[in-house]
Order: sequence, then structure tokens, then C-alpha cells
Amino acid sequence: MIFAGAVLLTVILLIPNLDPHKPASTGSNSHDTNTGPVVGDFDEEPMETIVVTVSMHPDEFTYLEEASERFRVKYPNIQVQLQNIESGEEAYAAWKQDLMLGSSSDIMLMDSGWVREFAVMGLLEPVDSVNTANTVSDQPTQLLAPLKWNSYLWGIPYDADPSVLVWNRAMLAEQNLNAPPKDWAGFVELAGLVTASGEASESLLYVPDDFSETAAWLDAWSSADKRGAGYLSLSEDSANRLKETASLTIPPAAINNRLLGSEMEQQRLLASVVPWSLYKGLSTVEQDKLEIDKKKLRNLWLGSRSFVVSANSEKIEAAFNWIKEMTSVTEQEQTYERFGKLPAKNSLYEISGYSGTIAQYPPSWWLPLLNDETISEPPAPNWPKEWNRWQASWRLYTAGAADISSFIHSITASSSDEQ
Repeated sequence: MIFAGAVLLTVILLIPNLDPHKPASTGSNSHDTNTGPVVGDFDEEPMETIVVTVSMHPDEFTYLEEASERFRVKYPNIQVQLQNIESGEEAYAAWKQDLMLGSSSDIMLMDSGWVREFAVMGLLEPVDSVNTANTVSDQPTQLLAPLKWNSYLWGIPYDADPSVLVWNRAMLAEQNLNAPPKDWAGFVELAGLVTASGEASESLLYVPDDFSETAAWLDAWSSADKRGAGYLSLSEDSANRLKETASLTIPPAAINNRLLGSEMEQQRLLASVVPWSLYKGLSTVEQDKLEIDKKKLRNLWLGSRSFVVSANSEKIEAAFNWIKEMTSVTEQEQTYERFGKLPAKNSLYEISGYSGTIAQYPPSWWLPLLNDETISEPPAPNWPKEWNRWQASWRLYTAGAADISSFIHSITASSSDEQ
């Protein structure tokens, strides 16, 4: 009896599971319920391909390809086809046509000033579902402003390259000034003093053939309630200032490159307007020769870029995953260091307030300017069409094919006709 009982006990212990309703153990190689995905888990997910079209300099595009490759490692089930249309005008026309035909890319990186037009036409997917409250709080207010319409957000900011007004620090010191003139009357007085001394030519300014930088110059002298050359509302005061500016300006066609730093000193130029990325790319020695007029920065959204998603895309989740990675703090930090365009992350400006240099992080003084909520109404849906017309007319002037009065008449007359 004792022997039989021992045999029965041994048999029971050797049987893995006597309960037919309880699944057998899979052994020590089974996944714990708290274990995250491991390599190979994506093999079970279907492969997706998203198409992304951008409009940027070839160097920027090369970097975007590198960033997209990093995305592929993290999301191996999502393939990304990148395309670049360098010309902004060609990109605008191509995107509008393709979106209307329902054959566009899933994602586009476009001028933020265009987003409202495409949204009003019903061609874009709202991004509110992925732009959570935490995400929005880390995105500058001024870069979000042109992306809003009908209580929705239609794009995710990528970067900005606002025009900054820079002054010849040595010439200011000669007039015992430690800061630029505060208003237009002060500028006119200063211009009269430096030209009367006989040490400077009558050409005191360099304003390039990109009208966005001329608009930045005009808006710099406008009061808060009348600013808006960037919004296509050339006031009578701005028109008069433009005429006075023209009499003091070196035509862009007269020189082969921008005049900054040492060249401004040699040419006895008092001021210029440049993209922030160009200033950031100067050496420290050259930057020290210039004084940035931080109190006259307006319309910082002008020239910014944002990612949008086509309303016809069938890969919405994959598209948003890709955008999320491209606009992450890590990627934004690296693109700023390489190309100098301001990132669309407030946290990076906060970091610069504690450590780092202008080469690593954007200066912290940009943060309150980018988040200034007292800005004019964002551009109307027809803004891109009007802006292109302004640009074309301005290039005629800078090329010597028209005078400044003709330029002013061409844009004010057509604006009056439309009203």
C-alpha cells in the first residue's frame, strides 16, 4: 500500500497540468505582461508607405532624409518616400493642383501663410487630435496663429526664419547712441546727422529683393495698432516711409552679396534687414559689429513653415507619427544648430536661458516675442495670391524696371479695386 501510494504521488507531480480548462505554461521564453515590444514585434504589423513632399534647400533636404532614416529605425513598419520641390512657387502650384485632384502627398511642409487657404478649401486634415494641450503649450503662439481657422488647427509648426533689423554699432557709437532710434522721426534725424558729417554716403541702408524683409523694415516703425505690411495693408504712413527709404537704399542689383558686419563698416551703411539664420551664421566677431533691434520685431510668422496632412490621406496615424518625430525637441535642436532657423519648441529657448551658446540654442530673448499674443489677425485665405503679386512687383522695382512710386501705386490700386 505504501509503495502504491508513492508511485501515484510521483505520477501526479510529473503531469504538467491536470486541469483541462487551464492553459499549459509556455516555458521560460514567454513574454511577461509588463514587457514592452521587442525586435520582431513590428513584423506582425502591416507595412505602410507615406509620401512626404517639402520645399527647401538641398542641404536641408539631405538632413531631413537623415532624420527620416532615424524614424525608420523606430518605426520599421512605416516606409517614407521623400520628395523636394525647391521652388516655393512651384511647390504651391503643385500642391494645390494635386490636393484638388485627390492625388497629393500624405504630408507637405509648406509656408505657414498658405495653410489657411488650403484649410478653407477643405484640402487638409485638422491636427487637433495629435496636438494635445501639452504639445501646444510648447509651440510658440505666433507660429500657431496663421494655422488656425474655424476653431481648428490645420498645421504643426516646424521652424521660422524671421527678418531682423540690424544696425552698424560703430556708427551708432559715433553719434553717442547705445541703442537704435526708437521711432521714425529719430531715424530720419540720425540719417541726417550721419550724411551731413560727410563721412557717409547718401545710401545708408541695404534692403534686399525679398519683400518680406522690406515688410519687416516698414512694420518695425509702425505702431502696434497699425503694423501689418506683412498682412498686405500698406498704410499711407508706410507708403511715405517706403519712399524715404528708397532714397537712402542701395539697390540689391548694385551688389553681389549682402553687406554685414565688416562690410557695413567699410561701406558706411547704417542698417540692414536680414533673416535670423543669416545673422546666426556669422562669426562672433562679425555679430559683435551689429546691434539687433529687438524692440522692432514684428510678424514673426512670416516665412515660417509647418507640416500639414492631406484630407485624402489614408495613412493619417503613420503621417502624424512621422511629423511628431520630425518636430521633436531632439530633431529641432539639431536642425537649429545646423541651419539656424528658429525652432518651434518653447522649451529650447528656455534651455538657452540657463546654458549653451547662440550656436547651440536660440537666445532666450526670442521666447516672449514668439509668444506675444497681441498680434494682428492672421493672413486671410487669399493672402498667398496677393503676396506673390507684391513680391513680383517689388522685384521689378529692385531690378530697376520700375520706380518706387510705380510699385506703391500697383499694390494700393489693386487692393482698392478688390475692396
